Amino acid sequence: MENSFFIFTDKTNPTEIERFHICAWEFRKSSLIEFGFEVSNDSLKLLPNNFSISLYIPWFNKKCDTKDLYEKLSIAENSRFIFNDSISETKFLDDGRNKNGVIHVFDGDRKTLCILPITKFIKDEKIVTINLDLKAYKNHISANKSNIYFRFWIKPTVPFISMRKKGISKTTVIYDVKVNEKRNAPMDSLMKDVDFCKIKSTFLLTIIPNNYDLTFFETEHLRKIRGLEYNSFKTYLNDNRIKENEHLVVVCKKDNMDSYSFFSIFTEERIGIGQFSLAILINIVCGILLFIPSYRKTFTPEIPLTQIWNHLPLEIFVAFLIILLTLIYFTWPSIVHLLKRIFNK
Repeated sequence: MENSFFIFTDKTNPTEIERFHICAWEFRKSSLIEFGFEVSNDSLKLLPNNFSISLYIPWFNKKCDTKDLYEKLSIAENSRFIFNDSISETKFLDDGRNKNGVIHVFDGDRKTLCILPITKFIKDEKIVTINLDLKAYKNHISANKSNIYFRFWIKPTVPFISMRKKGISKTTVIYDVKVNEKRNAPMDSLMKDVDFCKIKSTFLLTIIPNNYDLTFFETEHLRKIRGLEYNSFKTYLNDNRIKENEHLVVVCKKDNMDSYSFFSIFTEERIGIGQFSLAILINIVCGILLFIPSYRKTFTPEIPLTQIWNHLPLEIFVAFLIILLTLIYFTWPSIVHLLKRIFNK
């Protein structure tokens, strides 16, 4: 699955992204991806009240579900956890109604952050556009000195956004994520006359079942590997697919680049139905190969190999049927994939 993302606005509203967050969730049979944008205060001064920013996603389509995470991040405890910093105070842009935005004041040196709700998602093939209302932000004395932040998730219509390679005894998961890498920019009419946003820092959080091992990563950009904080994430995301003691979080970060790329490989060693099926197949084939020569010698004179089939017992044909079914089991995914390609042409 291709994961070359592009963040852009129209040329009249150039925008600088202070921090761009990508959080890719891998569950057992499905996935979820979060995108978070921290937009620089300096960029916001010249932007209109109705601000739009677009994200190009190769696998995105109009059937993908999207959800604004403002409601979650307006809660100080969730933001403390997401931004990894203590919050000393939360101010509302609308006198406590919690509809137009909140300002989180952090204990440390981090600049105050204004969390804004997304007013509208506009979905096109491969592009999602996010609309924000900056009026309350600009009218609030404290807010207009802060960067703004908004975050949302997307549920892909495909099971996984990673590249997956399944072997007999091992599954390999490959994440090859690129951001604003212009050599990969699509020649799409919707991408003409746009301004690619400058991004100061990009974070990639890969959350994957902990039965996978991280076998390749860029050492200099790896920030941490840890177990998933189950209670905090469960409260924040409220997703039943999150299980206790089942996920691993890998955090990577890069700074001050024109474009960003992250590459990592996870592998899972497994012994399952595929391995047992292969063992059964090999055992049956070897058994038949050993049986037929000795069975031929029980006849006087010895039966030629070309005539032995008329004299084989029923059990041998049952064994051949098992071999056939086992071969179908191994080749069925490839057959289905081939048929889809034929009928989709």
